[in-house]
Formats: sequence, structure tokens, C-alpha cells
Amino acid sequence: MAKQGQGVPADTVGIQVPAGRIAVGRGRWQTVLQARDKAMVYRLHATNSLMVEVDGAQRTIRVEAGASLDVLAKRIRVKAAGAAHTAHGWYVLIS
Repeated sequence: MAKQGQGVPADTVGIQVPAGRIAVGRGRWQTVLQARDKAMVYRLHATNSLMVEVDGAQRTIRVEAGASLDVLAKRIRVKAAGAAHTAHGWYVLIS
């Protein structure tokens, strides 16, 4: 797992997989994955608390600061949770 300030794991080891950074506020959702064909597994890591919406569900999953979550989905969206106005983290394709 990457520590705060180290960046996305794929950046540090040179892996060429879908990966990116999360930088989002409480007022809007950031789309991490929008797959057309099949569900994929993504690992999400929260530097600050995140709310995660999986496949447009009515219910969301909260990921606390410093924690990671593996998600199998066709669509994943995130936004800041808790007292923080912004949230940061990273995501990377697992399979």
C-alpha cells in the first residue's frame, strides 16, 4: 500500500494498468470506473474518508482515512465523506 505522499502504486513500480488519483469534494461525485462489458475489481485507497457508490446503488460504502476497499463493479463513483470538504486517495485495477 502507498503511504500518503507516495502517489499511486502503479506510478512507483511502473505497472501499466488503469490507475489514477482521487481528488474530490463533498458536493460532486468522481467516476472511477464506467465499464461497458463486464464488472471489474478495483482497489480504492482513501487518504481522507470517502463515500463509494457501486453500480448506482441506493446505498453507499464509507471508506475511512487510511483504509482500502476492493470493489467488483461496472460503475464506481466516489466523493468526500465526513467533516472533510475534500478527499484524496488512489485507485488501481486489480482484475
